[in-house]
Amino acid sequence: MKRSLLVTVLSACAIMLLSSYCRAEERQGEIKTRTELSYVETSGNTDTKTFSVNLEVKKEGVTNRYFLTSKALYAKEDGRETSNKLSVDGRWERVLSNGLFGLLTSGFSMDKFSGYEYRIYGGPGLGYDVIKTDRHILQSLVSLIYSYDEFSVGDVSSDSYITGKATVNYEWRILENLKFKEKLDYSVSFKDTDNFFIDSATSIEAKINRALSLGLSYVVNYQNLLPSPEIQHTDTTFLTTLIIDF
Repeated sequence: MKRSLLVTVLSACAIMLLSSYCRAEERQGEIKTRTELSYVETSGNTDTKTFSVNLEVKKEGVTNRYFLTSKALYAKEDGRETSNKLSVDGRWERVLSNGLFGLLTSGFSMDKFSGYEYRIYGGPGLGYDVIKTDRHILQSLVSLIYSYDEFSVGDVSSDSYITGKATVNYEWRILENLKFKEKLDYSVSFKDTDNFFIDSATSIEAKINRALSLGLSYVVNYQNLLPSPEIQHTDTTFLTTLIIDF
């Protein structure tokens, strides 16, 4: 059952993305990629290793816009694994009018230490560009998402439900080479409103040259309904990253 759900959700989203791409008549923008790398290793009283990589690919045309994001985080402390996360998200946006756009999103994630063997999700939504200037960008999105969770701990092995998701994206170009970014997500299950998630990603980027930047990021992930009592409600991650744009 779970495999058929995965195939159905991801296949439907892939078909819609491909068909919209093939039908697009306008000249699309160039493909842009961004890679964020972070590695920290300490030794002595405490031996730690932390590795993080984020990959973003986007193509923005006049009518159709495509986004793909992949993230991985792995950490060890004194030989003991303390973090193991992986996620892949895809989104297609179709401009409907000035500032308003429809969207289709789908994704897959694994988070060993949050009690999830994996999660898959996908669904439609709407977005609006509230502010779009050279210095400030404010964007809001709402989506209706089908989610399937496979748990690695607890008495329940899996769950499926419909969620409502709201997202706010904000960018502020403080200086020509300095940018502040904030992304805030809130999603809640319609089956059980106690099952909700809040995710926040705050970052500052300082540009070195056309292709390289240095970044500081602070990510907070909160889940209200836990798969098992030994799981913590909140995960936080602070990283210094090297950013490569090309």
